[in-house]
Amino acid sequence: MAISNSLMKFEAVWIQFVELVWAAIHTVSTCAHNHSTINATKGCVGCSSAAESISHDTMTKRTSITSFIAVLKLRCVNTSRQIMTCLFRALHIILKLLKLNDSELKDDFICLSIHHIQKLHWDPGYQLNAGKVVSIVTDDRHSLSEDSAQFGIVSGSLLQLLCSLVEQSDTEDTDRRDIFVKLADVIPRLGTFLQEQQDTPKSLSQYSKHKILMLMIRLKPHIQQNCSHIICLLKLLRRHFQSTLHEPMFQHSTKLENCLEGSPFLLSGVGLGELQDKSTWHLQRQAMYLFLSCSIVLACSGNDSRLKCSCKRDQCCHKGQGCTDNCNYFGLSEISVWFQRCCLDKILDSKSSTDIVLCFLQLYMEEDDMLFIILLQLLDAPLISLAIDKMESKWTSELIGAKLFSIVFDPVHIFHQWLSLLHYDHLVLVDYLISKDVGVHCAQYLLRCLRLVSGCWDAFVDDSVYEAQIQKFNCKRQRTLKNINSFTGSSMEGTKLGSSHDKENKSKEQLFLSAKVCLLSLKQTLEDLHKKDLFPYNPKPLLKRFEELCAQY
Repeated sequence: MAISNSLMKFEAVWIQFVELVWAAIHTVSTCAHNHSTINATKGCVGCSSAAESISHDTMTKRTSITSFIAVLKLRCVNTSRQIMTCLFRALHIILKLLKLNDSELKDDFICLSIHHIQKLHWDPGYQLNAGKVVSIVTDDRHSLSEDSAQFGIVSGSLLQLLCSLVEQSDTEDTDRRDIFVKLADVIPRLGTFLQEQQDTPKSLSQYSKHKILMLMIRLKPHIQQNCSHIICLLKLLRRHFQSTLHEPMFQHSTKLENCLEGSPFLLSGVGLGELQDKSTWHLQRQAMYLFLSCSIVLACSGNDSRLKCSCKRDQCCHKGQGCTDNCNYFGLSEISVWFQRCCLDKILDSKSSTDIVLCFLQLYMEEDDMLFIILLQLLDAPLISLAIDKMESKWTSELIGAKLFSIVFDPVHIFHQWLSLLHYDHLVLVDYLISKDVGVHCAQYLLRCLRLVSGCWDAFVDDSVYEAQIQKFNCKRQRTLKNINSFTGSSMEGTKLGSSHDKENKSKEQLFLSAKVCLLSLKQTLEDLHKKDLFPYNPKPLLKRFEELCAQY
């Protein structure tokens, strides 16, 4: 009983300490905010509202706390940025220790932090103004670039804490969903971190974008039951990541045999420009995955009765009738516009749809975790075509890009091309399956793909089925756009005669045989490892899928 009482007292004192840290953050935050609007002398007196109310709610019984807040108000004028950065980092370290020790106090910390983050000042340009205060009060020689750098450090520290609050592993934890849904209100405010960053060093700007995208990706599973939250994510992407989303994919060409993952020689062999390109490509992977996953959720919203929508009719600016139709059209139109800007001109220039798929996959091949979550997402691509078919015909002409996206990113064709990028090496698939980081996602992807291949065997064996769908839709699109005179039958490569046609058929047959050998070898290896009890988990579901597939051979 005594031990239990001691633990309760310790927990109460610990919570008071965390409350004190947040009270200090609110005090410094309010001081900086007031100083950005009035002069420095009056600002010190006027920073009492938010911080005092918070400290009063938690610990006003202790006069020492009140005295501490009063002293902090006087000192924060000259050190507001440094204090906020240090306090955010302190909270981040506390959270890391709680997770490391699997402490029961972790949930209390997360709830408390989310509660206080919702109360922070998020005025446009406020964070940067907090930096400018220092240059006004202390030293006029501080340059704008220095203030911008400090702004990036403060915002980066907060974003780091936010991402730690919503860990990747938490995406499957439905018990905490209600807690993380509260952070949905923070999403529109994230734009303040991306505003006025023209003078911020590129490395800090890239880091902030990376953390914001990571936070939105982790939040999405918790907030995607409400269409208005998904629309908010898409609008933030459109406003602040448009150039990243529309970066051409055809510039990426990953050479797997030249990759030295984790090797110290990798950095010494590339220049600064190439390193910057790698960070840009990473942002593109994050942005494109978030964009496609959100758009597909909205595009298929009519098929999910669990989805709720609290958005206003004019929030989406759609042309549908009901709220569900509005969100449905919004998601489809977003995909259509994006695909037309990024890829549709490549098909018009006689670039094959297979090149688009290969370049898209090559973009993700350097990051295994991102690779499999985008592969799993693209399995839903056919649902886009079905959603368009259910719409009124007068809107379908505006969604040509989305329709073609659904056909180009056919899951069976993607699976075939992914195996080709792996050089049909079944041992690479084994490495993926036993990986602690991506093993589960790889198994999920293989299970679904093997089921698809069993049901679409003809498309897997003969790639001309896929090409016929592309050609048929391209001809239809040309008629819709009244561009028939600009394209001839030969430009679409619809008919090939003579020996070139025979050679291409032989090449396609060889690709199928390579894929067949790869999958059969994987099946045999899994069976051998399972018999020797060397496989880290039960592969029977996979082996069952392989048996269904072998019946097709």
